[in-house]
Amino acid sequence: MRSNPPEAPAALPLPTYSGLWRGLWHLARLAHALRRDGWTTEIRTGRHRPMLRVYPKDAPTIGESISVAWGNGEWWYQSSTGLWLTPCNRVDLAADKLNILLTPWVSAAFDALRDDQF
Repeated sequence: MRSNPPEAPAALPLPTYSGLWRGLWHLARLAHALRRDGWTTEIRTGRHRPMLRVYPKDAPTIGESISVAWGNGEWWYQSSTGLWLTPCNRVDLAADKLNILLTPWVSAAFDALRDDQF
């Protein structure tokens, strides 16, 4: 069996996700900012960590799920793909980043000429 070379960096630890009350508080703040920008938001709780579902009203199957995780000494918004968006104290920046990430997907879904281009 091969082992990693001694100079290889260690794997990053798995994120520590927030508890229910902390996650809900941070996600509610982000939901408010995203609704101002025209997105539909839905906080989901269940067996796992709380998550914020963000999507356009007319296309609920296109969107992103955001959770709150501990990293680098503070709480962060994290996308479902594992992307660390911003620290939770930068709510408006997190909303801007989600706008940037989601807008091309939504535009492509509603592009009437899309099928004609292929």
